[in-house]
Amino acid sequence: MEKRLIVHVKRGLNLAIRDATSSDPYVLIKMSDQKLKTRVVEKNINPEWNEDLAFSISDPHLPAHLFVYDKDRFFDDKMGEAEFDINPFLEAVTTRRLVEEGVQDGTIITTIEPNPRNCLAKESQIVWEDGKVVQNMFLKLKKVECGEVELQLSMENMLGLLKIRVHRGVNLAIRDIFSRSSDPCVVFQMGKQKLKTRVVRRSLNPEWNEELTLCISDPPLPVQLFVYDRDMTFDDKLGEAELDINPFVEAVMRQQPGGLPRGGAILKRIKPNPGNCLAQESQIVWKDGQIVQNLVLELKNVESGKVELQLYWIHIPPSNTTL
Repeated sequence: MEKRLIVHVKRGLNLAIRDATSSDPYVLIKMSDQKLKTRVVEKNINPEWNEDLAFSISDPHLPAHLFVYDKDRFFDDKMGEAEFDINPFLEAVTTRRLVEEGVQDGTIITTIEPNPRNCLAKESQIVWEDGKVVQNMFLKLKKVECGEVELQLSMENMLGLLKIRVHRGVNLAIRDIFSRSSDPCVVFQMGKQKLKTRVVRRSLNPEWNEELTLCISDPPLPVQLFVYDRDMTFDDKLGEAELDINPFVEAVMRQQPGGLPRGGAILKRIKPNPGNCLAQESQIVWKDGQIVQNLVLELKNVESGKVELQLYWIHIPPSNTTL
């Protein structure tokens, strides 16, 4: 099991305008040879991403670089950049045994003041919170007229990355009475991670065919799925479901690469029952060199609707640093 630095990208504040009256911002973070980015939030200069990005720590002395871009059809415009130093946080993590005994939530371990060598917009505190060390920071963007980005750093035991292929919706509910249709999108929430598909206009049987990635910690947290009808004023719910990833993760953890079959093979069958949202039997299989699971989820708290998904796993290669 590998320890990973989790950068929780919370939100942007007063970002620069790159379109007529707004921007379509996303964040890209580069750490050593790793590059990860958030989703795009359309038409918002105060976006809330609330996404976790997981990094290996190959060299803790290298700074992390953050870039904000405005998504464009032809060329993504820069909306500023910043550097942040992960060394104080990693030092606090390695000495966490000093604060684990009898420490209370909210205990401040270290305070870092803004100075000419960092991009902090205000004082940053490393604290003991919910049984772990975290650091909250506001970064002031450089090379741009305005803008800040709020982050939180933490360290977690990472099992791997779960890829969710969101295939399609089937017979979704009608929320637009004039078009007799809906404008659906799917939102997944697991802990602080929140990911969503694009909106498909005027369709009760939308095909998203999108891949979303969740960082899976040990133990895995529950995953909630919500379907919404996108509206100009208020997004209507089109149902929800719990996505039980535990059988899939258990199947992945049990399998050894040398012991997997060469061809296709069924590793596990999961029947619909009152404890899951399966509309039909789901099989975990070894196929084309991967463990995959196809699911059809029956949406709850709605008159009709199903969502078809596929899960597959990406193992995280070990880093060279032990914390």
